[in-house]
Amino acid sequence: MRIRNWVFPALISASLILSASTAGAQDSMTLVAGQGSLVKTQTWIDFLKKNEITIDHYVLSEFAKVKDKKFITIIGGLDEPGVKDIIAEVCGGAEAASLAVKGAKKMYLKENFWKPGQKVLIFAGADADGAAAARTESRETWMKYLKDWFDLGDSPGGLRAY
Repeated sequence: MRIRNWVFPALISASLILSASTAGAQDSMTLVAGQGSLVKTQTWIDFLKKNEITIDHYVLSEFAKVKDKKFITIIGGLDEPGVKDIIAEVCGGAEAASLAVKGAKKMYLKENFWKPGQKVLIFAGADADGAAAARTESRETWMKYLKDWFDLGDSPGGLRAY
């Protein structure tokens, strides 16, 4: 009888502790970028960190290891080694070919690509400048995504300036 008196409260306490610890855990943004694009992306990375988004950075050769992550951002120019193959895999060969044109730039969002609930955000261009332009020119669109994905819309003033 004494065991029953403490088992239920112990289970409730353990459940509350577990839910509190998982509620504080935040998803991270997995960033895969070419070296040239990474340099041009540093202010964006700083912006994400200011808004308390955790960034896990990987080089393009490590891409296969991170395909199962929930939020992936791929940034690169087709002239950077490995970018064209990733764009062709995620967006298709025709899209990769269209980005090979000088001055080309595009933002893509692919959902549920490798697993359910996954979001893959891509900023690509013919070169690193095109990839950077795809990011800056689609600011309003990706800002909406980030607010939703990382629950940033309710913070006072929304996202800090970019």
